[in-house]
Amino acid sequence: MPFCPNCGNEIDDGSKFCPNCGNPMDGPAPAGNAQQSSGGSLFNDLKKGGLDLKKKMDNYAHGEHREIQRPEGCLYFMNGLQGTLAIFEDYIEFDFSGSAMKKYMSGFGGVKKVYYHQINSIQKRDATDMVNGTIEFELPGMAASAFSQNENLITFLPKYQDEANKIYDFVNNKILEINNAKTQPSQIVQTEVSPMAKLKEAKELLDMGVITQEEFDEIKAKCLADL
Repeated sequence: MPFCPNCGNEIDDGSKFCPNCGNPMDGPAPAGNAQQSSGGSLFNDLKKGGLDLKKKMDNYAHGEHREIQRPEGCLYFMNGLQGTLAIFEDYIEFDFSGSAMKKYMSGFGGVKKVYYHQINSIQKRDATDMVNGTIEFELPGMAASAFSQNENLITFLPKYQDEANKIYDFVNNKILEINNAKTQPSQIVQTEVSPMAKLKEAKELLDMGVITQEEFDEIKAKCLADL
């Protein structure tokens, strides 16, 4: 039986296209290519098997075999290697208490709430088939390090990539809004004094001898006119 020279898949005699990769077949593959194609197929099988094993190990390490509770009211959520990450309107919340693995990987083992004004920056490394992604939050006085235990870092599986993108955009916008608000000049609010308050103040000044009766009468007339 011939083999596809492109992917090494076995094909039926006389097939014009490989059913596996769609490569056009002008005729039976040369006999000399059979061993090479078989080797390519073996490599693909090993690669696929390795990826499947990695996914199974990652799923177990992340606790995907357990039922994951999404906190009520959170906007975005992901289950990471170190713990879960929930994004709320005013703050983010890490929960590192899910398992012994998460407690060890986080080096923390508790629940942590961080408000957006406490966050200096957010960093994201996208996931691929071979490498998991990370989201890390930099807080004042804490150095960022994606390859060590860090209670502000979550390692996520590729299936959470879309959620990671949404989290990054949302948190980054929150940080920008807070920083822009800090740079806006503060507005001085002037409280208008009522005519009766001015009249009362003038009467106190009159009693203290600070102003004369004539000055008080002028202030009184103006205050009554403003009522």
